[in-house]
Amino acid sequence: MTAKEITDRLLLLSKDLLFPSESDYPLEPFTWESATLTPETILTRSLKPSDTPIEAIALEVFFAPVTTDEDWFEDEDRQVSQRFRDLQAAIATLENVQVFRLGKIEIDVYIVGAIGPDLVGLKTTVIET
Repeated sequence: MTAKEITDRLLLLSKDLLFPSESDYPLEPFTWESATLTPETILTRSLKPSDTPIEAIALEVFFAPVTTDEDWFEDEDRQVSQRFRDLQAAIATLENVQVFRLGKIEIDVYIVGAIGPDLVGLKTTVIET
């Protein structure tokens, strides 16, 4: 697959899907052409100052709260968690997938992987007070 094809797939899978935190935010697909996957690249491409706190976490850790079905889930809840599992699986097809959390309280999250010389991923925001 090409970077555009994966970005288009992520756009389809994330349509109308909100990542829950203290506020719910959409997942926005992006492509960064000819970029190297480093914390510095994430800060630069996200237009954040170089002293912004940045933390890397595993893809599975990030998605665990939204991909785990609970006993009390209704059918609609199970459908949403399945959509998140499908989205996680699509991202996992990229090389060297990493999740970066930038900032504190209002945290920008970049879920990024490589395909050839390009980076493809999703951006969202989580609120943690």
